Amino acid sequence: MSRTYAVLMGLFMLTACGPDEPAENVASVEATQVRTCESIRDDVIRIAGQNGVNVVKIYDPKTISNTPKKLDCTGRAMVSSGQEATIFYRSFENADGDRLVQYSEQKMD
Repeated sequence: MSRTYAVLMGLFMLTACGPDEPAENVASVEATQVRTCESIRDDVIRIAGQNGVNVVKIYDPKTISNTPKKLDCTGRAMVSSGQEATIFYRSFENADGDRLVQYSEQKMD
């Protein structure tokens, strides 16, 4: 495994959590009428920054799936060192009706 890949993997190794585990890569966001992969990029960048990952930009956002309660996306994330990696991110509504945003280096179920 290359050093660059290992660094990027380390930066994005935050994965989805079970119900009893803390979720560092999930945060509540303000609900808006239209949610697109482009519109939630800033939320993902903010959440990553709160977890010590300095994502500069997410390029080429693409919709994986879009339902009324969940939007799944992918893109290329550039970190402050200039390195890039594929990122998966989503906006979803939880059981309480709160809108949350989550990101991961690996595709989420």
